[in-house]
Amino acid sequence: MSGMEALVQGRNAVENEYIDFGKLSALVIDDISSMRHAVRSQLQSLGINSVKLASTATEALVQVEANAFDIIICDYNLNNASSGQHFLEHLRSENLLSATSIFVMLTAETEYDFVASAVEFIPDDYLLKPCPEKKLRSRLMRLLDKRAFLMPVLKAINAKQYDVAVRECNRLLGVAPDERRMLDVLRRKADSELAMQDYAMALETFDRAASLRSDVPWIMMGQARAHYALGELEAAAKIAKQIVEMNKNYVSAYELLSRIAIDMDDEDGAYEYLCRSSAILPSAKRFRDLSQAAFLMGKLEEAKSNSLEAIKLSTGSMVERTGDYLSLAQVQVDMGDQKGAIETLEKTARKHGEVGLFGVAKNAILAQAYFDLGDHEKSQKLLERSKSLLANRKNSFVMTALGKSALKAGDVVLGLKMMTEAIQVSGKDEKRIARHVKKSMKDTGHDDKVEDVIDGGRKRILNLVEEANRLMRTAHFDEAYLKVKEAFAIHGENLDALMTAAQLHLLWLKQGGMNEAIVERAKDYLMRLDRLLPNNQKVMNFYRFFNEIVSE
Repeated sequence: MSGMEALVQGRNAVENEYIDFGKLSALVIDDISSMRHAVRSQLQSLGINSVKLASTATEALVQVEANAFDIIICDYNLNNASSGQHFLEHLRSENLLSATSIFVMLTAETEYDFVASAVEFIPDDYLLKPCPEKKLRSRLMRLLDKRAFLMPVLKAINAKQYDVAVRECNRLLGVAPDERRMLDVLRRKADSELAMQDYAMALETFDRAASLRSDVPWIMMGQARAHYALGELEAAAKIAKQIVEMNKNYVSAYELLSRIAIDMDDEDGAYEYLCRSSAILPSAKRFRDLSQAAFLMGKLEEAKSNSLEAIKLSTGSMVERTGDYLSLAQVQVDMGDQKGAIETLEKTARKHGEVGLFGVAKNAILAQAYFDLGDHEKSQKLLERSKSLLANRKNSFVMTALGKSALKAGDVVLGLKMMTEAIQVSGKDEKRIARHVKKSMKDTGHDDKVEDVIDGGRKRILNLVEEANRLMRTAHFDEAYLKVKEAFAIHGENLDALMTAAQLHLLWLKQGGMNEAIVERAKDYLMRLDRLLPNNQKVMNFYRFFNEIVSE
């Protein structure tokens, strides 16, 4: 095909340029070879010469991580381990998909109604199989036209410059030609505001979108999520329930309702919502969540069956997780199936070795199993091995496993220390970890110390941060820094401590003048915060303040 033929006569609605298919790249994902090659031929006939192929989600993931494709065309039915929907959910939830990539799902007519209505992570478009070349061309033209209109916003999102994305959205809202384009812009604006954790503004944006189309699921889910982030649980639950009344298969609404139920201490309700979501759209992640919920409620048979489902759906795929074997083994120990736990960790999960945190938890859970079987000598050796592998690592889950092993073996000092530190380093996951700690201590006969451990774990860092803030307010910067360092010795990535450390060093520079050591520490704290809280508005303000100080 000549360059002139490849220059498709589709006018860009914003910049009045033509779309040159010859400059685009594409990825086709289908487990059937003939289908892959047929779609590639169609794309090449449009002028797209750079077309890569993948037969599985795992192969496709490698391609996506290495290339920013303009167009991805993926079949819904890939194989038993992973569907096209699972692949898209993984890309979106892990932020692996470029904002400028167009994702099109190929589906059979019989499955379209379900896949198009059950999920929140929807593709940019669906195409029913078989798809004639003329229809493929017209759909891609429409999608590329939309992308061109949104391109300034999408580029800012790719660069994680969400404040820039919001400004570009506000500009495009003034030139949007119709309601559909306005909704496209409002969706990106709200998503950017959520990324910056500006939940009040995101809610305003979703409300504005609702004034145009009040019954669109993504708008309603956005409103519910914003209310939830603002702590308005009843408002969030009301909207989520409206969504499932309209569409009983909308899994994201059930998952949000489950989180709301947990926050309201309704474990039974939370579990029921998770059951519904995993039944509608089974996935390894949903079975993991369901297994964990069942485990914490003492529903060990259900926890075991759901762990096995997670392993079955993920083994050999992009979503395989070593933690599934740990969860299963801990459930087996608690059920009294010590030999089953040993089989799981020493044989089934042998390929994962005992590297890093997996090794810590593996040895800790094996120590529990062998202790229960009466082999206390081997149990002690495994406990010591777990302690040595832990070293200076800070992870709540493995500390809880190690703590439970120590309590079971009678080492109360080590057990309570591990449980307390598990709470201290739990960060945003504190509520879930506290439930794990509570269950572990109850299982080992130490439920009378639960509140002391949980409160102690929470209070130590908070007290140090409070002291640092008090000293900072009176310009005792050196003393405040010592308190911050003491907090970091407990947990190097505690958000309260990092926020205080960043603010401390900025004020230190502002009032005390430039100091190279303080500048470098300030940079380090800001980078760590940015990694843990990407595009957080407060962190962005810290960065601006820092840049103003160092440029003076």
